[in-house]
Amino acid sequence: MKAAKLFAGIVFFASTYAMAYPMVGDKVEWTGTVVGTDGSSTEIKGSKEVLSQDPTTMKWLVKSWMQMGKWERCETKEMKNLYTPEKWQKIMTSCVVHGGVMEEVTVPAGTYNTCKMTKTWESGHHEGDSVTMWWGDVPFGLVKVMKTDGDSGKVKTMELSTVTLGQ
Repeated sequence: MKAAKLFAGIVFFASTYAMAYPMVGDKVEWTGTVVGTDGSSTEIKGSKEVLSQDPTTMKWLVKSWMQMGKWERCETKEMKNLYTPEKWQKIMTSCVVHGGVMEEVTVPAGTYNTCKMTKTWESGHHEGDSVTMWWGDVPFGLVKVMKTDGDSGKVKTMELSTVTLGQ
């Protein structure tokens, strides 16, 4: 009986710990490809990491990195509002009302319950572009994204490959 209570306590603690983001040290990584209409493929990698938080201003310092083929960009910026478990709860409870679909999706980092949302631009600079995003209960929220460029026909897909929770 004591072992069962101990196990239940560990499971409860682990589940509440998993919900404790954003925290300094949270890091997520995505991997994917850009596929052209000619069949060409370019590898994509990206990451976001919480470096620090200023308790006075409640701003977070976040490092973002992206590499696509030979192109690479890294920047560090201060951000006020990061994705939280509460934000996920709002997305999840209003997903269908806003045109989304609740969907379980498996990516290299694991299997997640997500809200799948698709947007297609009908005019303007991005006319013909379409993006589908799968939002979930992870730091920074993004589990998977698929973007189709209306002009070139290129399809960019990125999936969550690792999640590291800070402390």
